[in-house]
Amino acid sequence: MKNRLMSVLLAALMLSSAFSMFACGESTVNTEADAAQTTTTPTAGEAEEVVVEEELSDYEKRQRIPDNLPDVKFDGAEFRVMTRETYAGWQYSSEIWVEELNGDACNDAVYNRNVKIEDRFDVKISATEDTASQTTIKTFVTAGTPDYHLVSFFDYQSYNPINAGVVMNWLEAPNVNLDQPWHNKMANDGATINDKLFAICSDLSITSMTYTHAIFANTELLADYGYSTDDLYGFVKEGVWTLDKLSGMISEMYVDKNGDGKADSSDTYGFGYQITNPGDVWLTAFGEKVCSYTKENGIEITFMSDKTVSMLEKLLDMHYNNAGFSKLATQYDEETYFLEEKLVMAPMRFAAAYNTLREMDAVYTMIPFPKWDENQAGYYTNADDKFSVFGLPLTSAPEIDFVSTVFEAMAAESYKMVYPAYYDQALKGKYSSDATTAEMVELIMAGRAFDFSFQFAEKAFQQVPYFVRQCLQSNDVNIASKYAKIEKSLNKNLSKNLYPIYGIEG
Repeated sequence: MKNRLMSVLLAALMLSSAFSMFACGESTVNTEADAAQTTTTPTAGEAEEVVVEEELSDYEKRQRIPDNLPDVKFDGAEFRVMTRETYAGWQYSSEIWVEELNGDACNDAVYNRNVKIEDRFDVKISATEDTASQTTIKTFVTAGTPDYHLVSFFDYQSYNPINAGVVMNWLEAPNVNLDQPWHNKMANDGATINDKLFAICSDLSITSMTYTHAIFANTELLADYGYSTDDLYGFVKEGVWTLDKLSGMISEMYVDKNGDGKADSSDTYGFGYQITNPGDVWLTAFGEKVCSYTKENGIEITFMSDKTVSMLEKLLDMHYNNAGFSKLATQYDEETYFLEEKLVMAPMRFAAAYNTLREMDAVYTMIPFPKWDENQAGYYTNADDKFSVFGLPLTSAPEIDFVSTVFEAMAAESYKMVYPAYYDQALKGKYSSDATTAEMVELIMAGRAFDFSFQFAEKAFQQVPYFVRQCLQSNDVNIASKYAKIEKSLNKNLSKNLYPIYGIEG
């Protein structure tokens, strides 16, 4: 059987009493929707039809949430969106537009979503890929030409249009209700500084889900070392799935497959990855953040602590002194190595299930990243920093009613139509539902945390969000001195460059 994770995702969808936890926005249905009647009242002459909310499927419940958008027509106006070009196998424009129905559930959900919106508002939706949408937006806004109504860019490149001052504040956009479940509350709350939000994450950003990191585990290889999936699930549920537990398990998971006495790419390892994006997850997984914001104290750096040092020491020990760990050469190599059954476990994005692992014969499951220790409250993760966020070009201001209405409709219908399709895609009777694994998927999604610092990591935050990754790459334990060298300039940089953008005094 192939692509076991896809059935797991659907099983989680079916089990969850609040399916919204799986979507980009984790907030629950707003108060108005929650207060909706659980039965429908028939009109005169009709047979009584009673709809019991608790008996509806999660998909059906989604359809019942109103978007509360105005009943308007836009006389065939084109809604133009610029997206990033295809990267690492992901076609970003497909979040917005696909050419035709082709039988693929995800493709067809996007197509049908657009047809529904185009008919409802009398609009035409289009998407254009660009090699550097985060800078091209500045070009057309500066020229004063309304080439595109909406622009998507990588989350970590948000600083480009924000620093350039060419995007609007989403909190001032009419018809966009951030309390609705199709908006990612975790991401948007963290990126809202002094009542300003310039890069929004909604269910229109499929990549904020597909790029979420988890630990994939080959159940058949696990069995070779005396572990079952029930053992893994038990560790997680009992709260003992920690870094020490992971490191201890993989220490005996190494096989010299070619018998040459050397640890190389032909062998099998317990755990491994190319130390780029998965390396950024550890800080989040251990319950730490780069920064926090309050109106009273502004932006505070919370990155450096004794725990940060201890955390890095343990990680370096696992990465460099554990026979079961493999440092891979190229970004996303872990997907290929896992497919080839050279890794028992690997930290990967959900996206692997949609592409690299789609034809995998071996059975696999997913569990969260481990905790720092058993005292940690929960299991946490984040998304690859290349998930898409959306900016409103200043040139959209004269048409803001039109732009905000269509955007909100696309986000809402993505929540109702597109996200379920991504969970449902590979079912078709191929797989049995694993209820416990579904709980793991729900746990992973519920524990996603988005750190605002990644939007300005390359500039204002002077690479601090990537410090753990960098130290792991270079086997450098001196993270405290690395941070001390830039601490003064970092705070000065934030005060000089970020505070004016967000209107913060200090």
